[in-house]
Amino acid sequence: MKEIDEQMPRKSPNSRLAALLTETGMSGAELARDVNTLGAAQGRTLRYDRTSVAHWLSGSRPRPPVPDLVAQALSRRTARLVTAEDTGLTQPVPAAPWFARLGAAGPDARLAVLCRSESDPGRRGPLLRSSYVLSDPVPAGRTPRPSDRVPPRSAPATAGVGGRTGPSATAATAQTLDVVARLFTSLSGAHGGGHARTALAAYLADDVCALLAAPATTAVHRDLLVGTARLTHILGTMTTDAGHHGLAQRYYRTAIDLAHESGENTTAAITLRALSTQATLLGHPHHAHQLAEAAIDTAGRTPDPAVRAFVHAQRALTHAHEHRRREALADLTAAESAHDRASSPPGPFTAYPRAGLDYLKAEVLLALKEPEQALTALRDAVRHRSATQHKSYALTHGLLAETLLRIGHLEAACTHWNQFLDHYPHLRSAQARQALDRLSGALAPHGAQRQAAAVRKRAGAFLKAGDDIY
Repeated sequence: MKEIDEQMPRKSPNSRLAALLTETGMSGAELARDVNTLGAAQGRTLRYDRTSVAHWLSGSRPRPPVPDLVAQALSRRTARLVTAEDTGLTQPVPAAPWFARLGAAGPDARLAVLCRSESDPGRRGPLLRSSYVLSDPVPAGRTPRPSDRVPPRSAPATAGVGGRTGPSATAATAQTLDVVARLFTSLSGAHGGGHARTALAAYLADDVCALLAAPATTAVHRDLLVGTARLTHILGTMTTDAGHHGLAQRYYRTAIDLAHESGENTTAAITLRALSTQATLLGHPHHAHQLAEAAIDTAGRTPDPAVRAFVHAQRALTHAHEHRRREALADLTAAESAHDRASSPPGPFTAYPRAGLDYLKAEVLLALKEPEQALTALRDAVRHRSATQHKSYALTHGLLAETLLRIGHLEAACTHWNQFLDHYPHLRSAQARQALDRLSGALAPHGAQRQAAAVRKRAGAFLKAGDDIY
């Protein structure tokens, strides 16, 4: 991307970056390679090399978001947080984008501005291009005692009190948010985060934020905050799957703040778990583990068994990615045990589908280099998946195919890749697109095999057509 690769002048050598390279023992070529890899994970094509790093050391500055990517690469090597400012690659007095100044706003105001900006042509582009930033994990948020819970800023104790006018919000209003949450969760699972994502943003901006300002009892207002937090979480998940990781991170953090304001920890824990999943996808295993730990801490000692299964399964994956086999298997066992005890009703924030646990179990086993056991878990996941949930069904078949090829079963892999491709046209999903790219690359060495060549040709047609993911 030319606008990223252009260098911005600086007058003096960059001693901060030089010191960080010395601390990590990285060469310029290694740093450039890591930056390119992190950029690719966020959908950015970068072609830096050791000469680029030499320019940075001599005083030039790459354009945003490259300083953030450099900081992420160095953070991975130092096992501590390195900020873009620490690298010496940022402008001395950067003009922060408008959305970077929202941190001081309340979560409801922040949500309204972010969602309204999605339909503003002047603001939407920079917002969608905002970069993912490594930061300290969101505070775990101890389980609030009743005396700790701060009354909602705008919620009177009884409807109509406190100088607010207009229709009152009721328990039925709050229940409607749960119905909408189920609808968008189903849409995202069936068609990917790019379908109807902006519709959810508009609903939050136009309808839900108004409800938070409506007269309501304290109990109803808290239910509205929980419902809003959950819808914001879903929007974050859809935004991640649309490939806009910086914006998704902002939605997730806003959801956590809304959940904490309501005094409800379960949604905050589930959203911290989502942030851990996002960090894993972007190649930040240490940060993902910190977030998984925060999710477990936030859930508390006695959460619902489904929630316990959900957060422990993710921590198992982060342990596996950091090569802690014993801890990974212990967390996986804890997750399966909790899942067996779960009896909560179906719903995106009340139940953990068995297929989801099986899929994550397979990811853990693959990270532990146990492909045969992972195949068993993936076959279980396929058995529990509904074919109408095109995204999850396709991704499971895609991972099955990759695993089969890994152990030398090319023809069986092609069968599952054909299943993946059957469902691909239904999707607008960055995750599915990445799986499609991996399919094409994995089959490239097998062009002489008829079935493999046919599958790769079929995938090539989708790659040629491109994607329109928002």
